[in-house]
Formats: sequence, structure tokens, C-alpha cells
Amino acid sequence: MRNNGETNPGTYVVVALLAAAGFYVYHVAPVYWDNMEAKEAASEAVSVYVLSGEEVARNGLLYRLNNNQSVSHFEVDEEGVESIKPGYGLEPENITIDVDEKTKKIVVRIEYNRIIEFSPLKKRKNFHLVAEKIGTIR
Repeated sequence: MRNNGETNPGTYVVVALLAAAGFYVYHVAPVYWDNMEAKEAASEAVSVYVLSGEEVARNGLLYRLNNNQSVSHFEVDEEGVESIKPGYGLEPENITIDVDEKTKKIVVRIEYNRIIEFSPLKKRKNFHLVAEKIGTIR
């Protein structure tokens, strides 16, 4: 039996675990929110492909995702200096658009890496993400 005002040691463990989980979610959740935006852009690219062709769809994806001011990525210049830049930092090689004329299917796939730095710890984690949309052409 505990006296009034005493705290169970298990409570400290639970509070520490909740704090650690909150810290992780705070840093990692934006990665998955940004991936949902990339999936939305891939879906839009399917429609653009049907209306305007592959080059317009690819350029539209690159413009939309690389000019997004709410997302940032790490970039290393030719002198080895690392900086944080806005956007996804995609290259044309990160986007594949496959069309199967036989089945009338189009697949827009965006592959990219996001590096997250856990702020006070200065530890980094690399996430390989894929945003894919499958559509039909007529």
C-alpha cells in the first residue's frame, strides 16, 4: 500500500514511453503526409498524361513537387557543403510513366528518398518512399 502523494514507478516508464513515441511521430509524420501529396500529384499526372502527353505530365510533376515550399530536403553541392533546400529535390529519373496499350493502363511512379534529422539528437534516418497511381486511358 502506498502513502498519499507517492507515485508508482511504472507511471514514469509509461510517461517516458509516451514522450519518446511523441518525439518520433513529431519528426516522422510529415514524411508520410508529404508522401500523400506526392500520391495526389501522381494521380493528377495520370489525367494530364491522358490530355497532354508524357512530357507535360512529367514536367508538371517535377514543377509541382520541386517548388513545394512546405517540404524541404538535404542537398550537397559540388564543394561538399550540405544545405536544406525547399521542395522534394526530384530529378526526371525519379519519375517513371509506364503505359500498356494492350490493357489501356498507365502507371505513374515517383521514387524518392527523404532524410529526417531528429533535431536535438543530430541523428538522421533515410526513408525510401514510393508514390504510385494506376489509371486507365481510353
